[in-house]
Amino acid sequence: MPTPDLKLLRSRLGLSQRQLAELVGAHAMTVSRWERGILRPSAHQQRLLRSLVRASEQGRPLTPGPRRGDPTRMLANLLAQAHQQPEIELGTLSATNRFPGRVVELTRGDIVSKVVIEIAPDLRMGSVITSDSVDRLGLEIGSRAVAIIKATEVIIAGG
Repeated sequence: MPTPDLKLLRSRLGLSQRQLAELVGAHAMTVSRWERGILRPSAHQQRLLRSLVRASEQGRPLTPGPRRGDPTRMLANLLAQAHQQPEIELGTLSATNRFPGRVVELTRGDIVSKVVIEIAPDLRMGSVITSDSVDRLGLEIGSRAVAIIKATEVIIAGG
């Protein structure tokens, strides 16, 4: 997966290279090298950066919290915002198992379509729904969606 545009991310979050480095466990010079394409973040750092991008794209003002002295609290605030439930009006439903996310895969068929929603970094949930429902819901890659699970039975197997 490509590294996000870190200059744009830092601008959206109002962070210096040093502050972003503190959040993801790197040195400011390393962030500079990422931005110039000389180095790439580790897999763990890329997951953090994707979450920060997600926080910056939520469409609400970000409140990163303390900027000096406590990067852990600031990171916690930003990650909490990244994974808040999207503001999608669902009406009144009896189902309480709701998992907000973004559509990352959409395989359209004539009658049914497969929709995969990323509900957390590297955690995906899929469903097969009618293609008419895909159209009615306006689903496309990158759109916000909520996976709602309503089951009368849950079967669990031992490992």
